[in-house]
Amino acid sequence: MDHTHVGLRAAVRSLTDVVAPAVDPQHAQARDQLRLTVEYLEFVLQRLDHFHERDLFELRHHMDLARQVLAVVPASAMTCSAALGSALEQGKSALAEVNAAATTLRNATGALAAAVAQAVRAAPQMDASARRNIETCVLRASKTRIAFERSWYLPLGLDADSHEVLPLSEALRLQVESTAHSWCPAELDDPASRSVLDPNVKAERQMAVNGSD
Repeated sequence: MDHTHVGLRAAVRSLTDVVAPAVDPQHAQARDQLRLTVEYLEFVLQRLDHFHERDLFELRHHMDLARQVLAVVPASAMTCSAALGSALEQGKSALAEVNAAATTLRNATGALAAAVAQAVRAAPQMDASARRNIETCVLRASKTRIAFERSWYLPLGLDADSHEVLPLSEALRLQVESTAHSWCPAELDDPASRSVLDPNVKAERQMAVNGSD
């Protein structure tokens, strides 16, 4: 049986019942830092059971973003397309793995984030339409990510508009529903979707279009 909760609760009790009374009341900074430490440990206790859900949220979030960016990256940006396609495959495998380890999920998320960042860095060399589309994808994803982070850190009491913030359970539910409607892992195996996910097919389609002009 995991006793992490018990250990953290004991640490909080030790700080509040033993350490706090021993701190000089005149040492305002020390007392303030102790208070912040206790509050953060309390926060971790509240979120401890949700770390796996957070890992899944971040992976799904980056899968959705990477798929959208790949769909608007021009065929000429073969390096970006290849990186995004490879990262999406890694993400798909991680999501499909039963009881995937946290490191597996986080490594897949990191690969997706790196691939998206590569496309963003390359965007200034792309045509204006592609640049705008990539920027739009990132901005839309940022809105979702910020909303989630506000829900995640809500117990800390730092949000000035906390009444607008969704409970964590609701934020997670909405994210799962949103990504389920915007993409499906099975699409990565669908030949009809290869024009979006396979950079080689994207290039072939673009060449065919140019040849017909």
